[in-house]
Amino acid sequence: MGKRVKRTFKQELLTSMIAVSVLPLAVCSLFLIQLFQLKISKDYQVRDMELAEEVNSRMEQLFSEFSVLADEICENDDIAEALRNSDFTNSDEIYRTLYRKTKELRDDAWFELYSMDGICQYSTGTGTYQKKLEPYWGILRKASEEAEKFVVLRADEPSGNAVLQAAKLVQDEQGAAGFFVINMGTSEFENVLKGTYGGQDGICILDGFMETVFSAGSTADENPGAALRVRLLQNEPIQSDYNGNSVYLDKIEGIELYVILLRPHIFTEDTVNSMYTVLFIMIAVILILCVCLVYNLSNRLSRPIKVLNQTMHEVQMGNLDARMQEDWPTTEFAEMSGNFNYMTADLKKNMEKEVEQQKQLNEIQIAMMQAQLNPHFLYNTLDTVKWVAKANHVPEIVTLVSKLAKILRAAISKKQFTTLREEMELVESYAQIQRIRFDGRFECICTYDEKLADCELPKLVIQPIVENAVIHGLSECEDGHVYVDAYVGEADDAPALIVEVRDDGCGIGQEVIDRLNNGGLQEPTGHIGLGNVDKIIRLHYGEAYGVKISKPDQGGSLVTLTFPLRKEKTIDAKNSGGR
Repeated sequence: MGKRVKRTFKQELLTSMIAVSVLPLAVCSLFLIQLFQLKISKDYQVRDMELAEEVNSRMEQLFSEFSVLADEICENDDIAEALRNSDFTNSDEIYRTLYRKTKELRDDAWFELYSMDGICQYSTGTGTYQKKLEPYWGILRKASEEAEKFVVLRADEPSGNAVLQAAKLVQDEQGAAGFFVINMGTSEFENVLKGTYGGQDGICILDGFMETVFSAGSTADENPGAALRVRLLQNEPIQSDYNGNSVYLDKIEGIELYVILLRPHIFTEDTVNSMYTVLFIMIAVILILCVCLVYNLSNRLSRPIKVLNQTMHEVQMGNLDARMQEDWPTTEFAEMSGNFNYMTADLKKNMEKEVEQQKQLNEIQIAMMQAQLNPHFLYNTLDTVKWVAKANHVPEIVTLVSKLAKILRAAISKKQFTTLREEMELVESYAQIQRIRFDGRFECICTYDEKLADCELPKLVIQPIVENAVIHGLSECEDGHVYVDAYVGEADDAPALIVEVRDDGCGIGQEVIDRLNNGGLQEPTGHIGLGNVDKIIRLHYGEAYGVKISKPDQGGSLVTLTFPLRKEKTIDAKNSGGR
């Protein structure tokens, strides 16, 4: 795996702010734009289809009325007689009939009656009397070919202002008499379709050949019919988009006419681009606000961190008096500063305590060295005395010198710790020296389990206790005893090595015992006694260990030494600088 790129607090904060503000806004905005576009487009499509149906309905209604009117006109015998006889004497009645029957529809078309030779005999329009239509061409031909039908056809250019013509053959029992023709111009179509389209919409009426009959609005100058013919020939969807407009095509029922409604897309490309532009501007503004907010917020948040880093650097350089201010406006930073100050104060206290303990230990060791009265010189002198005693055959002196030399050898050793076995051997050596001195008036008995022989303890801590028992406890006894016993006990809820030194001498007063057990273990300068032993043990192992004095019921005194239960393997580490 590649190395991870580290980022600053400001970078992390900026990334997080963008992740929780800008990204959700962008995603939600894009989703809302798409949803809004889909919903509005769908709503407008429904409205457009309703409008297209309205246009188609109007046209169907109109031509249905035209068809009914044509049936009434073409079945009138008087009209047929008038068209067959050009000098019909009752022409005014024909005009009245024509005007009466077309009264409701004259705003939507004008109506004409043609003779069989294509001459206009009667008309509701102006300037169309005696107008001629070729009977072998256009609407009259189609009406002749389909005599029983109401036919509709796009008007030819010679037909004047009409863009659409509908016709039916007028006939009676004598046969065909003429033609009834309905004409619609641009203004008539506009009147029929008024209100169904707006300025941006397009509406177009096509005949069966997809030729434009009428067009208005956005299609006024275009020819959508030609595009639709191409789509039909290429088998493409007819109602697909046309010049950015939605196309709605519907056939007028009963006649060969088609209605096309063109409606501009509500969401044009420019509209969508504008929406996205607004979105991007919003994102940019929010991004700038995020940067400003992050810069301000990161400065407020990073200042305590910088102060903490500087203060920690001072502590690292050894200045344990360095402290942080605790009056931060943020509770978490105030708590952090307080905890840091408490930690540095506690660290300083512990270090001072450790230095003081080491100082006391050094003073005790110096006192021990001084109390040994230059042991190197004394050891060499005793060695000389031992050889002189051997040469003069004095065994007691040899024993005294050998045992004392053993004690001195241990005293001048650089080792701070020893084993229980070695310490017991030193006690026995000391006891033999004192037995010779006191002419055998006491006995020292050392007992311990062999399993505890390798347990560690500071050197020369049991011997001063035994010395205290012999000198002070058995000084007036003729047959005294000192018992040194080691066993496994418990201290501070952990296994401990317990060494008891008991004598059956005169004992110690209770007042002295209380004083000694309450920290009054002070010895005269130059002597290694209970106080120094207690200090050495506590400095090495803690306050749970040390020396306690009591007075047994059977008399004498009892000194109890407590050590952690540790084996010899830890001694080597301590002797090599581990402690």
